[in-house]
Amino acid sequence: MSASRALCFIVSLFAAARPDFVSAQGAGQSDATAGCNHLSWSVASEREWFNDPKLAHRISGARLRKIDRAVELALEPTKEMHLFLPPERQPSPDSYSGEVTFFGVPKPGAYQITVSDDAWIDVFENGARLKRIAQTSAQNCRGIGRSARFDLAPGDLVLVELTGAPNKSIKVAFAEAY
Repeated sequence: MSASRALCFIVSLFAAARPDFVSAQGAGQSDATAGCNHLSWSVASEREWFNDPKLAHRISGARLRKIDRAVELALEPTKEMHLFLPPERQPSPDSYSGEVTFFGVPKPGAYQITVSDDAWIDVFENGARLKRIAQTSAQNCRGIGRSARFDLAPGDLVLVELTGAPNKSIKVAFAEAY
């Protein structure tokens, strides 16, 4: 028996004998969010923004007046999408893709773009593809598919392309990286 299976067995014995043991040990963390601890940085704010009932809805191609903290973006079938530049990673033809632009960030630095589902994130600034400086994803982090960081400059037009999403819409968060 592996160590992890043995530990699960012992916990189940305690749970049978003392139901309050499991609720105290697992308080506040479900199986669906346990994977969030395996991300390289916290996405707690982004998860909160994604659950906001007043989350703004935009269609692919939308231009935001400023960097909003989060939006829900309606996507198009990838095979019908005309992207500014080909994505860095080729999406499945039966997936969904979209884009959103905004004019600059408040100050220069690292910013993270987080999506609610599994999708590839490409970012362009003034027409040039930016290299990601970091990326993280984890299974079992409900509501988070991927988060990537890019160095952005103020005053520059920023285009975010999302490709390969499994659904017709995706939530996208923009935040300064800390």
